[in-house]
Amino acid sequence: MSGASPRTRSPSRRSSPSAATRRVTLNVQVILSALLPCLPDPPFSAAARGTLSAAAACRGGSREDRISHLPKAVLSNIVSRLPAKDAARTTTLSTRWRRLWASTPLVLDDSDLVVFPDNEDLLRRGGPPRVNWTAVLNAVDRIITSHPGPFRSVHLTVCYMATHPGELSRWLRILAAKRVEDLVFVSRPCPRHVLLPANVLRISSLRRLYLGFWYFPDLLPSTPRGPEIFPRLLEMGLCHTIISADEIDHLLQCSPVLEKLAIILSYDGPTHVRVRSRSLRCVLFWMSKADELALVATPRLDRLILWQTCPGFPTGLFQTKLKIRDAPELRVLGYLEPSIHELEIGNTVIQAGTRLSPANMVPSVKILALKVRFGVRKETKMIPAFLRCFPGVETLHIMVNK
Repeated sequence: MSGASPRTRSPSRRSSPSAATRRVTLNVQVILSALLPCLPDPPFSAAARGTLSAAAACRGGSREDRISHLPKAVLSNIVSRLPAKDAARTTTLSTRWRRLWASTPLVLDDSDLVVFPDNEDLLRRGGPPRVNWTAVLNAVDRIITSHPGPFRSVHLTVCYMATHPGELSRWLRILAAKRVEDLVFVSRPCPRHVLLPANVLRISSLRRLYLGFWYFPDLLPSTPRGPEIFPRLLEMGLCHTIISADEIDHLLQCSPVLEKLAIILSYDGPTHVRVRSRSLRCVLFWMSKADELALVATPRLDRLILWQTCPGFPTGLFQTKLKIRDAPELRVLGYLEPSIHELEIGNTVIQAGTRLSPANMVPSVKILALKVRFGVRKETKMIPAFLRCFPGVETLHIMVNK
């Protein structure tokens, strides 16, 4: 952590929020309720895990233990689909199960370790008992430390990392050493953003990475840039993470096979987002703020998904200029909103009366989505202008915005 405290670190290098943004106070729970559904699901559903957990627990008594006679590969598959605490408990079932958990690639979702109050607790005098978050963090620490690896999937979304910088840095070192492939790393906002150690960039085994509620470490110029940083990374999500435009560009240049980039609930992020990648196929800019989103060099980009209705903010508060410079394979685009989006293709800002030429058209777009307030004449007049910019459109979606 370079001796810096996550509570006291000054974000002086970040741009200051606008006056309109400062006037809006967001409830943390509102942000969480919007962010958590955007995160990728763990490899196996809770329902499937519950069924398998019950099946694995059936032993002894009058029932014949048939599960233990299955091939080792099948047993290992069963263990990998269990919640981490139940998977570890299988070591006590029989000698056949004793070494299975340690020899199975780890699948860990820390939300499985939380014991929430049941209905009787809710009616208890004095209210339900509080969740022991320290116990959850300690359980995560034991599992990550004791399992020999490799790690298939680790989803950490309930731990409060602000007061545990030592564990945070050590976990990242262990995750790198044990070759984690799928990492969802969200710090509960207490405080809302914690400084993320730069050794997250040493996990070269990653295929998917989602980060939430972090101050991204100062990457430039101390961190090397090159394809060896994330040589296998296919999908990356930056969720309510404070990061600069240069750092986003740095990450893209370190990810030579990256196909999906998601920027989610980014209010204090860069004012100008430049997307430059030869491998990207999909960009998601979801409930986020930027003065400019520019597709600078994206020769393989297929989809650009936009949605800027931000929880807790007045509609239309954020204005974004969308620049399309180099996206010859762009096929899906939307939702374009005349109320908040200014479209620039090539070097031409598109207005209702703009004369169009091949230089300011994107004929590759086949699916276009618009969000329009038909009661606002200026917005309605932009519909034909947008359609002329995308002459190859075959499917048009229009959402009426009241």
